[in-house]
Amino acid sequence: MLTMIRKVIIRSILFLAAFNSFNLLAENSGHSVSEKELYAGDQVNDSIKWSVNFLNKLLSSCNEWYITDNQYKNPIQGVLNYAENAPLDTVVLNLKSLLKEGKVVYFMDRHPENIRNLKDVPGYIADSEVDRSIETIKKDLFDSLNNSNIIVPMMVMESELSKAPYVPEGEMNILLAKQKELPKDFMLSLNNQIAALRFPANMTGAAMDSTLNVLFMTSRKAYNDSVMNRWRDKITFSYRSGIIAQKTDLRIKDYKKSVADQNLALLTDYNQKTVSVVNDSLRLALHYLITHAEGDSTLIRLTNLSDSKAELWTANRSMKPIRMYLKNAQNDSLSVILINNRKGELKLVIDDGVKLTRYAETQNRTITFETKAPDKKLLKVNLKQVVYPPWTLRGNGSVGFTQTSLTNWAKGGESALAALIISKYTANYSKPKVKWENSAEFRYGVNKSRSRGLEKNDDKIELQSRLGLSAFKKWFYSAETNFRTQIANGYAFPDKVNPISAFMAPGFLTFSLGLDYKPSKDFSLFLSPLTSKTTYIRDTTLIKPSKFGLLPGTKKLWEPGLIVKANWHKKIADNISYDTKGEFFNNYMYPFRKMAFEWEQVLLMEVNRFINVRIMTQMIYDYNTKFPVYDGAGKVTGQKPKLQFEELFTIGFAYKF
Repeated sequence: MLTMIRKVIIRSILFLAAFNSFNLLAENSGHSVSEKELYAGDQVNDSIKWSVNFLNKLLSSCNEWYITDNQYKNPIQGVLNYAENAPLDTVVLNLKSLLKEGKVVYFMDRHPENIRNLKDVPGYIADSEVDRSIETIKKDLFDSLNNSNIIVPMMVMESELSKAPYVPEGEMNILLAKQKELPKDFMLSLNNQIAALRFPANMTGAAMDSTLNVLFMTSRKAYNDSVMNRWRDKITFSYRSGIIAQKTDLRIKDYKKSVADQNLALLTDYNQKTVSVVNDSLRLALHYLITHAEGDSTLIRLTNLSDSKAELWTANRSMKPIRMYLKNAQNDSLSVILINNRKGELKLVIDDGVKLTRYAETQNRTITFETKAPDKKLLKVNLKQVVYPPWTLRGNGSVGFTQTSLTNWAKGGESALAALIISKYTANYSKPKVKWENSAEFRYGVNKSRSRGLEKNDDKIELQSRLGLSAFKKWFYSAETNFRTQIANGYAFPDKVNPISAFMAPGFLTFSLGLDYKPSKDFSLFLSPLTSKTTYIRDTTLIKPSKFGLLPGTKKLWEPGLIVKANWHKKIADNISYDTKGEFFNNYMYPFRKMAFEWEQVLLMEVNRFINVRIMTQMIYDYNTKFPVYDGAGKVTGQKPKLQFEELFTIGFAYKF
C-alpha cells in the first residue's frame, strides 16, 4: 500500500512540474501549443512516460520555447533525469562491474581519419607540405629531363611531318591557277619577289617564264624547308613535354601514395596510443565519479505506532546516530539506537539502559570431588628443551621534528619546520629448514619554510617477502618479491602544479630467484641471477613515461637481470645501533651499461624508551630515472641519469613492539 501511494505521489509531482513549466513558458513566450501535441500519449495509464515526453518536447524545441529563469532549469532537468534514467545506485553498480571485471577494453574509440589536430601527430605530412614537395618534384624532374636527350621516334616524326602545310610538287602554272589552296604566307612572299624582278627590254617571253619558274621552285623549296624545321621543332617540343608530363604524373602519383601510406601508419599508431591513454584517464575519471556518487546519502523516515517520526540519513560514511522509541498496543516504549550501517541500510541496537528479564526454573546440583595426594614422580619435571614460537612479529616507528626559528637575525636565513614519519614492521617465520621474512616500511616527510611553502622531502612505501629453504650449510634457496612506490605527488620546486611523480608513477615490482647467505642473524647476502623487474606508470597523462625509461604512450617496462642485496645490523651500544642495506641490479639486455643501485644507512640513538635520534642517508642511481641537463644559459639541452643523495637528521617520539 505504501509503495502504491509513493508511486502516485511521484507521478503527481512530475505531472504538476511539467504542467506548471508548460504554462510558465507559454505565458512568457507568446506562443501556444496545440492540444493534440500537448496531450499526445497515454496520460491516464502512464503519466510518467507522458510527462517525460512532454518535458523533452519543450526542452528540445530549438529555442521555440525557453526557460524564463535559469533557477528553474536545474530542478526541471533534475526531475526529468530522475524519471528518465536508471537509479544512481544501479548506475554505480553497473559501472563498478564493468571496471572490475574488465568486460570493456575501451569505453571510447576513434577512427584514425577522424583525428582533428593533425599537427599533434609526430611525422605527419600536411597537405601544404605535400603541395610544396610536388612543386619541387615537378621542377627537379623538368630540369633533369629537359637537359636530357629525348629522341622522337622516327615513325612519330614522319607521321606528324606529313601533316605539315607544304607547297605541293607540280608545274608553276597549274599550282598558281589554284593559288587559293596554297599557303598565304608563301604566296605573299612569292608575289613580293616577282614584283621585285626587273626584266630587260629585249628578254623574250620564254626567258621570262624560265626565270619565273626558277624563282617559284627556289621559293617553294625554301618555304617547305622552313615549314619542316618549324614542325620538327614543334613535334620535338610536344613529344618532350608529353614525356615529361607523363613521368611527372607517375612520380607524383607514387609520392602521394607513399605519403598516404606513411600518414595512415602514423595516424593508426598515434591513435592507438592516444585511445589507450584517453581510456586510462576515462577509467580514472569514472573511479573518481563513482567514489563521489557512493558518498551520496539517502534519507530514511521511520514512524512508530504513536505516529512519532524519526529521520536518519544513510551513506557510505560515518553519520550521527539517533534514538527512537518503539511502541506496542499497550503504549509500552522500547528505546533503540538507529545507526547508519551504509547507504540505504540501518542497524538497530537496543539502548544500553534497557534490561530484559527472562524467567526460568533454577536447578541446583551438588557434585563432590574426591581428592588424592599427587604421585611423587610428578613433583619434579626436568626441562629438556625450550621451544620458541616460529613467528616473530616486530614493529617500530617514530615521528621526528626539526625546527629553525629566526627573528631579526642579522646573519640571514629563515624559519623552517620539518617533520618525518617512519614506520617499519616485520613478520618472520623461522624453522631450521625454512625461513620466511616479511617486511613493510613507510616513510613520509615534509618541510615548510616561508619562501618555499610546504613541500615533500621524503616519501616511500616498500613491501618485501622472501621465502628460503635450506640448501647447504648457511645457504638457502630463496624466492623474493619486492614492491616499491610512493604515497603523494612529487614536484620540482618552484613548480607546484605539474607533478614529476605520483602514487604508482613510478611503481617497481621485482621477482627474484637465487641463494641467500645467512652466516648470522645480523647479516644477509642475497644473490639472484634470475630477476624480473617491472616499472609501472599508472597515469601517463599526469606523469611522463620517458622520465623513468618508458617509451611514450606505454605504461610499463619489463627488464630481466641480476640482483644482489646485502643487509647488516650492528649493535654499537645498548642504546645505539647501525643498519645498512645495499642493492645492485644489472639489466641482461644491456649488461654493465644499464645498472641501478641503492645504498641506505641508518644510525639510531635511543635517548629513552619514547625519544630517539635518527641519522639516515640514502644514495640512489637508476639509469631509467632521467634528470634535465642545462647549458650555461640555463636552457634544458637534454636528459640523463644522475646520482641521487638524501640525508635526514631527526629527533622525535618513538614506539616499538
